[in-house]
Amino acid sequence: MPTDFPVSSAFSLDALDILECDEAPVFILEVGTVAARFDLRYCNRKFRDGGFQHATFEDTSEALCFRSWAQAIGEAAETQYEFAGCTWTSTLSARRGSLKMVKGAPVLINPPSTEERQGLEPDSQSTNKSHVHTQSERENLGHADWNVFIRNLPQANLDARWEGVQTIMEMSDVGVFEYNTKGELMHANDACLYPRDIVDHAQFSFMNLVFPEDRELIMSMWNTLSQGSAVTFEMRWKTRDEVNDTGKWALTSCVPIFDDEKVLISIAGNCIDIDAQKKSQEATHARLEALEQARLSELKFSRFAQLSPTAIYIFVPETGMQFVNDQFYELTGHTDAPHDKFEWFNLIADEDVHIAEADWAAMLAGESTGGVQFRLKKTWINQDGLRENIFVQSSNLPHLDENGNLLSIMGTLFDISQFKWAERVQRRRVEEALESKRQQENFIDMTSHELRNPLSAVVQCAESAMTTLEHLRAPSSRTMSTEVSRSEYHKEIESIIDSLSTIMTCSAHQKRVIDDVLTLSKLDSQLILITPVRVQISVVILEALKMFEVECRQLDIKLEFKEDISAKEFDWVMLDPSRMLQVLINLLTNAIRFTKGRSTRKITVEVGGSYMRPPEMWEKIRLRTDDQLQMNILEEPGWGNGTKAYLFIKVIDSGSGMTEEEQKSLFSRFSQATPRTHVKYGGSGLGLFVSKQLATLQGGAIGVSSTKDVGSMFAFFVSTRVTDPPSNQPARHTARVRPVLNKRALSSENAMKAVKLNVLIVEDNLVNQKVLKKQLHKVGWTIHVVGNGLQALQFFRGSMYWQDDNRDADPAPDVIAIEKHEREVDIVLLDIEMPIMDGLTCVRRIREWEEEKLLAAPSPPGKTARSQSTNSLSPITSNYESQNSPDFRIPILAVSANARMEQIQEALRAGMDDAITKPFRIPELWPKIQGLVPRLARPEDRGEEE
Repeated sequence: MPTDFPVSSAFSLDALDILECDEAPVFILEVGTVAARFDLRYCNRKFRDGGFQHATFEDTSEALCFRSWAQAIGEAAETQYEFAGCTWTSTLSARRGSLKMVKGAPVLINPPSTEERQGLEPDSQSTNKSHVHTQSERENLGHADWNVFIRNLPQANLDARWEGVQTIMEMSDVGVFEYNTKGELMHANDACLYPRDIVDHAQFSFMNLVFPEDRELIMSMWNTLSQGSAVTFEMRWKTRDEVNDTGKWALTSCVPIFDDEKVLISIAGNCIDIDAQKKSQEATHARLEALEQARLSELKFSRFAQLSPTAIYIFVPETGMQFVNDQFYELTGHTDAPHDKFEWFNLIADEDVHIAEADWAAMLAGESTGGVQFRLKKTWINQDGLRENIFVQSSNLPHLDENGNLLSIMGTLFDISQFKWAERVQRRRVEEALESKRQQENFIDMTSHELRNPLSAVVQCAESAMTTLEHLRAPSSRTMSTEVSRSEYHKEIESIIDSLSTIMTCSAHQKRVIDDVLTLSKLDSQLILITPVRVQISVVILEALKMFEVECRQLDIKLEFKEDISAKEFDWVMLDPSRMLQVLINLLTNAIRFTKGRSTRKITVEVGGSYMRPPEMWEKIRLRTDDQLQMNILEEPGWGNGTKAYLFIKVIDSGSGMTEEEQKSLFSRFSQATPRTHVKYGGSGLGLFVSKQLATLQGGAIGVSSTKDVGSMFAFFVSTRVTDPPSNQPARHTARVRPVLNKRALSSENAMKAVKLNVLIVEDNLVNQKVLKKQLHKVGWTIHVVGNGLQALQFFRGSMYWQDDNRDADPAPDVIAIEKHEREVDIVLLDIEMPIMDGLTCVRRIREWEEEKLLAAPSPPGKTARSQSTNSLSPITSNYESQNSPDFRIPILAVSANARMEQIQEALRAGMDDAITKPFRIPELWPKIQGLVPRLARPEDRGEEE
């Protein structure tokens, strides 16, 4: 119920101020012929505070009738109404007819006269004669316009005629009623839906019987009639059921009745009971609403089913498929045919039809199944690029009636092909992991065997050599005759040489096993880098073959190098020689192992090239790669802009050969041709796997062609770019076929003897110190040995290169004493892992001293008195002018067992000039020293043998 209302523009503010101070209750509301709520636009303080506002909005019949009177309009409408102890007067706004002001005044208590009371009493005789509710006849005739009717009737027959009309009205099935302008019922027949049990038909009392939701409509219809317009409308009367009262519907038509002066005197009308029709209409509407809801639900389900990524279908046993969504067609590959033409089992793979039939039979029997998995005839391409049948998960739900009979089956098909593929991949990976674990265990066993067996031979040969030497040193050997002594002496020497040769062979074998394991670790960690350099391929291969000269000579194996006719176009190329040679050395090692002991012992290495990539099947060889490592390395920086090419290298042997079945297991991790291979020939099973990985990293592939008891041909190719030779070395073409063992190689020992060097060995291991010093002493070099980096720094602080005049000033805190000497150093062999001070810290300190000019070339002769041997030519004493240049640098070669590439790179960044990894042989050390000592680059100091 509102308390404050906006001020209408129809009244001035001054007028509202006057109304607000008025002692009489006043309110303003909006009225009209449009159905509207009883809303006050304004009420003054007296109306608000005097209790009138509360009384007006009470839910009572008196308040309802008062509100109805206040909303009524028209010239015939009563202008006064008694309510809440006041007589209320209504006035329409002159400027705005839709606003009505109602004002109350105290009621004057004056009892009515006898005549007035008699006029208000109903005619008891008339009431007893008829069931029509009516007021006094005199009052009715006074208020009704019966002029036309009475004009043609005698006065004597008026009562009889009126009684006849009432009888006709009473017998009619149509309700007839009439109200005066005050809203009071004048008369009505029994068919009228107006209740008969109301005694006092006061003004607008019928509003108490109107259904609450229709009161606004009825009031608007009354005002429309008051304006002189007929109306027809549907309304509801209240019923006696106050709890579940839904109203009784009636179709009502009303017309205004005017007198001769066109003054409204009453409102007449009739009404028909349409409650049954309304209920039927509502039921029909409810059914239509339910059908519409069902249609919308079906439409929603259809849209949901079409958007679902799952195939959905509905099957009716009598008619077949009733519904399938688009995903069903997409998944099964079925044509968009009528549903009753579906051939369900034709969609399923033949191998799984029995699974679907069993599940379908269970569903038709009304049983609920948990779903099955089967394959469809339609195929898909998995992530491995293979085509296979689509796998689906079928789920079904039977719909049964109350008797348990099957009405329909709703089912789904979900594509699980990806899950099945992933399941197989996971299972395969688990199996591979288990197999890899088994192979690793076998690999550890074989590697241990491969390392321990040569170690046993090394120990035995060393013991044999020591025993022989002790025997030669014994006094008894000196008492033999000259001929016997000489013969025995030569035999003992041959025995020692044989033992030492065996030790060398076993050590080389152990080194290859360790290298394979290290390379495998780098491959697994993706630490292998391909670094291209310009090389002459034939020279690189020949240098590698020299490593096997002694071994092949001892085993009486003919080792031959051959150049294919195509090799002349690929003399100088860009590639990583170390990685290429690692593959070649692995193949040569295997060839020697399987060729020794054969009646025919021959190994041929052939090199060639092509501008076209060799096909997968090349010269009866199926080339293999690792798909995970394939890359186009030639587009990376450092390869130059030369023509792309492919170099191939073949290793052909006359060994034991292999069967087709044995060849299938090659190139796998820890795998050999047969289990007997390891027992008979040894090996770790890693070499060929590593070779395949390295060939793939170089943009190539590897393969084999073999015949049992005839021999094998292993071949691999690498990607390269053709390049020009260096400016100081023109291209040269070697002979097509070279028997490697027939060419006398340059003796590194003779070359080392021809050049006398001064070497500083920085090594903490006493055994390594002793062995290396002895080896270098044999070639006539001067050797100095210290045990760690700190001692090396002390050595240089006391050497001829230290330029601080006060040598003992500001000593290092851990330096006890500095021995002064004039020793020369041509090169430093510096270990990395040492106690007290490691090699990296030492080389950094030396380079800092060189930058600070604390280490520099000595003064020219005459300033420093020193005696030098003519054979002791150092880079400093041989050319004073060049050594006094600002480019002075002591050559330092890192000597360490740290063989990983990043460890070597770290050593070079610290200040090392080059590095060699342990274990190494003296012939392998000599090229490193040649490249670092400046004076060895001059031909006159090399001591080469022509």
